[in-house]
Amino acid sequence: MKKSIYIAALVLMCSFTAMSQQMPMYGQYIFNSSVLNPAQAGARGDNQAGILGRYQWVGIDGAPNTQTAFANLSLPHDIGFALGIYQDQAGPVREFTLQTDVAYSSRISQDWYLSGGLRLVANSMSINLADLDDIIGTSDPLLGMDHRSGLKFNMGAGLLAFTNKHFVGISMPRAIKVHNTDNYTASRHFFIYGGSSFDITREISLSPSGMFRKAAQAPMQLDINAIGSYENMIDFGPMIRSNLARGVIDAIGFVAGYHLNDNWYFGYMYEFPTNRISTATKQSHEISLRYQWKSASSGIFRTPGFFLNDRRGK
Repeated sequence: MKKSIYIAALVLMCSFTAMSQQMPMYGQYIFNSSVLNPAQAGARGDNQAGILGRYQWVGIDGAPNTQTAFANLSLPHDIGFALGIYQDQAGPVREFTLQTDVAYSSRISQDWYLSGGLRLVANSMSINLADLDDIIGTSDPLLGMDHRSGLKFNMGAGLLAFTNKHFVGISMPRAIKVHNTDNYTASRHFFIYGGSSFDITREISLSPSGMFRKAAQAPMQLDINAIGSYENMIDFGPMIRSNLARGVIDAIGFVAGYHLNDNWYFGYMYEFPTNRISTATKQSHEISLRYQWKSASSGIFRTPGFFLNDRRGK
């Protein structure tokens, strides 16, 4: 009951001050970086499609959860196209998002490639305060209201530079701050991320990476991963998420993945909160399944090794 009241109070506070939209947060971003940057569209050199579910703060009524379906395609003439569908829910707050990305890639030196991408986003949000009536047990007529944002549009852009072993990206996947009546705000987002892949032995490789995230009305965050791969079959490594505004670590956990065969890849993430929410819950989970297949494109790119769900040397 205390957990439910905690979430209800948090949602009510956010509802009446500012209905601020945030992008979904993932621990497995290194396996599907197109969620961060439209320039990732087509950069793999092959095609992939998949689903992902994130279940945050398991055990708390009304805790956030996200379901995602996505596709990332490499098209002829070094053009990439990506599509993402997201459904988020946190208590009475529900959000549906559809985004499309188009990118173009070019070789800029013997080893380095540069990709630039644009994104179009359409989404809607609703807050059904009547859903809280059973939780906090009040007959306040305000709880019978249903706030809806209507269909809203946004745009984003990004750049990605990479070799077969290193990558760095910068993006604003939602670059426009949108307002309407009901105090709804679509926040700008800014990401910088990068990483490298190193062969430790013939069977083992290590891929450290980091991601910096900044959004309005949200603390700056830094994610750090170090994913080890064994025979390009099994991926495993620790992750840390820090709150730079407070100078504390918000969560620790691990990321794992397994190549079922040359086409199918299964991913999992466990996250343990280390901030004050840990008094109410001890876990968040992500589960993903992806299918990848060769592109019919005659583009110039080989699959970059830093995408961990690619079977290098296949």
